[in-house]
Amino acid sequence: MTAEDLWKRIRDSLEVTLSQGYFSMWIKPIQAISLHESPEKTLLTISSSSSYHLKMAEQRFSAQILEAGKQILPTLSDIRFSFEHVGQNNMLQKNLESDAPTREHGRPTEQSAPLFSSTESSYSSAIRRAGLREDYIFETFAVSTSNEMAHAAAIAVSQNPGKAYNPLFLYGGVGVGKTHLMQAVGHNILKKDPNASIAYITGEQFTNEIVAGIQQKKMIQLKSRLRNYSVLLVDDIQFIAGKEAVQEEFFHTFNAIAPLGGQIILTSDRAPQEIHPLEDRLKSRFEAGLIIDIQQPTFELRTAILLIKAKKLQLNLPMDCAQKIASVIESTRKLEGALAKLHSEHMLFKKPITLSLIEEIVGTSQSVSYSKQKVHPQDVIRAVAEQFHITTKSLKGPARSKELVRARHIAMFLLREESEITLQDIGEMFNGRDHTSVMHAVEKVKTQITQDEVMKTQVNAAISTISFASSTFQG
Repeated sequence: MTAEDLWKRIRDSLEVTLSQGYFSMWIKPIQAISLHESPEKTLLTISSSSSYHLKMAEQRFSAQILEAGKQILPTLSDIRFSFEHVGQNNMLQKNLESDAPTREHGRPTEQSAPLFSSTESSYSSAIRRAGLREDYIFETFAVSTSNEMAHAAAIAVSQNPGKAYNPLFLYGGVGVGKTHLMQAVGHNILKKDPNASIAYITGEQFTNEIVAGIQQKKMIQLKSRLRNYSVLLVDDIQFIAGKEAVQEEFFHTFNAIAPLGGQIILTSDRAPQEIHPLEDRLKSRFEAGLIIDIQQPTFELRTAILLIKAKKLQLNLPMDCAQKIASVIESTRKLEGALAKLHSEHMLFKKPITLSLIEEIVGTSQSVSYSKQKVHPQDVIRAVAEQFHITTKSLKGPARSKELVRARHIAMFLLREESEITLQDIGEMFNGRDHTSVMHAVEKVKTQITQDEVMKTQVNAAISTISFASSTFQG
């Protein structure tokens, strides 16, 4: 039996036992390199064109691959995942190169996008330029049945931008991982080509740029910039509903990118057919790609998320404590807030991490769906004021000390993220500031929480306080 024969039979077996998305993403791209048989052991070596892909496949499926192989060849003792042999795999390399987008009006070419050739500095610069969070990568995304299809699709898009699913439309409630997956695609593309022209933008930012472009008579320059991205990531696309001029420009931007090999990824809190009012021609384009509904994280996934994030904080979180938090909180965002509060209690007051401390922080209620509860603006104001040990009057007032400005910016950010009020309404709450000042504060905090661990902890602790204040308020 040859290596190719054995691997083909293993693949056929796994195609039956794995989900279609996982098989297509992780198993199908792998090819056999060699089969070494000796009296002591039989070794099958397999490879892939991507070291990341191979590493993830090994971590996730090595046991299943070996088990399937032993069913076919009982003497098989081990599977070797070898990226060193990728140079021998000419067919994989040719396929990868033929799938790469061509450069046209700033789009990447095969020559300009060699695999894994970027330096750390150029990659870091590229993710800042694209507006991506440093921690929103595939390696930090926990997968379960509630999001496995979205995860597999995002991986596919990152490997074949403009080819796999275009557009990719992810929708679901708050904190289910839509933004994380969208930005992870951007990260993977930039790892291969730091010069790729990628932009992450929210639907609100897109709207504001169009309005500003019209007011300042700079639409020609704005159109040129928007339509020359090779990858456009638009978060909360539902924000453009009812805005005719914005929808018109997005339609033309879409048509300038997708048909020429560029990739578009959209997220929303609802499916395209539920966004009203939205032009039919936009709905038809959104529905022409792949639409995936990401469900609320399961209990097991929430537990895994907590353990992953605790490890990143170098916090030893016992399994029973993680499960207790996961049984009380459903929203991923609220999980992070609870974990931040736990981290603060442990580090600042040296409290041991026990079930008693967990109950002190999150209460004893079971299966509370915080993600579905309305957050009240005054809860946000009080939570931030408490976090910074200032009065709500000072927080909303005109004073501009460094600490007050920081607290005010965080409050504006949380009001925008956690409630449904407009930028104008937020401005009115803070001594009549205009909506552009609020938008600047929100964007500044979004950027800083990816770079400043202190601010990230402050934001998450405030979120945790807000969650439980809202829960108490609703009785």
